This record gives sequence, C-alpha cells and structure tokens, in this order.
Amino acid sequence: MEDKQQGIVLQTIRYGDTSLIVKVYTRAFGLQSYIIKGAFGHSSKSRAAFFQPLNVIDYVVSGKNLHNSLGYVKDVQMAFFYQTLSSEMNKSAILMYVAELLSKSLIEQEQNLALYDFIVHSLQWLDLTDENYANFPLFFTLELSRFLGFYPKANEFSLPFFDMMEGHFVAVVPIHPYYLEGDSAAIFSVMLNEDLDKVMQLPLNVVQRRNLLDGIITFMRLHAPFLKALQSHEVLQSVLG
Repeated sequence: MEDKQQGIVLQTIRYGDTSLIVKVYTRAFGLQSYIIKGAFGHSSKSRAAFFQPLNVIDYVVSGKNLHNSLGYVKDVQMAFFYQTLSSEMNKSAILMYVAELLSKSLIEQEQNLALYDFIVHSLQWLDLTDENYANFPLFFTLELSRFLGFYPKANEFSLPFFDMMEGHFVAVVPIHPYYLEGDSAAIFSVMLNEDLDKVMQLPLNVVQRRNLLDGIITFMRLHAPFLKALQSHEVLQSVLG
C-alpha cells in the first residue's frame, strides 16, 4: 500500500548504520513514525538532510497500515525551503525550542488541520520576517495550549493575578505558588487579546520576556505533564533580549 503525505518533521533517531526512524506530524493522520532506509547512503533519494527538525516534506508511504505500524518513506521532497531559519543563530535557537515543544506535546494519531496549519504558517512567518520576532516563543507556546485544550479561560483580564492551575484571572493571590502577577500578569492579559503581528510589537524587555516565558511554560507543564522534561527553552536566553 502506498499513500502520498505531507508532514512536519519532529524528531529523528538513528537506526542501524544507514537508516533513521522519523517522527512526523502529518497533515492527514496526526503523529506518525516511519523508517527511512539508507538515509545516509550515497545513492539514497531520502537523504538525511530532508529530515531536519521542522522541515515540511512531501513523501510517499509504503508497507504499513497507516495507523498502526512503522512504514517506509520514499520519494521525499521539500514542500518548501526555509530561507533563514537554519542560518540565523537567533532563529535557530527558536527552532530548536519549537521542535522540542512539539515533539513532546503532539501525541495524537488523528487529523487536526487547524493545528497543522497553525504550525506551518507560524514557521513560515518566522522564516520570512527580518525583525521584531523576539516575542515569537511567547505567542507560539501560548497558542499551542489552545490546540491542546487548556487555553486560558476568557474572564476579567483586568484582575491582578493569573491563576495557572485554574487557567483564569483572579482578584486575590492564589493559595498555591503557581500564578502570574504584576507586569507578567498584565502583559499576559494583553497577549490573550492579540494576534501574532500585534504580540510581536509588544515592547518587552529581556527580563519581562524571560519571566513571561517561564510562566507560560509552567502553565503548560501544570496542564500537560509530558512537558516536564522540556529543556531547550534555556537556549532562548540568547534571543529574548
């Protein structure tokens, strides 16, 4: 059985001397895993370079039940080529973070076109913009929570504290330590009402960005325990200035 697919590469694992196992978030079937035979061979048409994290690829699947077992990938082509994501240091750090975030949070083997398109369009936006993208990790992480089912609840954004466990703003300090206050709560409330372009224009300093990203990641971890091992956000310290 063969089937044409498009997907976003999330993670690769070396398999034997010349092959890879690749985890791909597909447009049609959600999360899938494939064997790439001979990815490191000189004559391979499925070169390992195609499977860099967050590349969007078109390919043909053969030899599997699409939902249950590993199949083989062939006839791989890039769906499009990034212009700057892999060559600019700051964007590469963001790319590393997004790849780890997605590889740990996308676990469903079912179609979600809205989520797929959000990821692809966000990556294309980051690739094509030349400036004012330091807030991108904040926006992307927060928006991902919408698709994972625990986006902050719409209530009175003017209240001074955001309760991370309950997922909404409150008037008094929560009895637990998981909340935002002060500048972080105020900026967070603004972000919940704005689109990507508007969030990128928020004039945040390095301390505000770092505190807010730490808060959003804590919020994500409280509602998605599989994100507890997330580590690459520490690399973003170099791009949040």
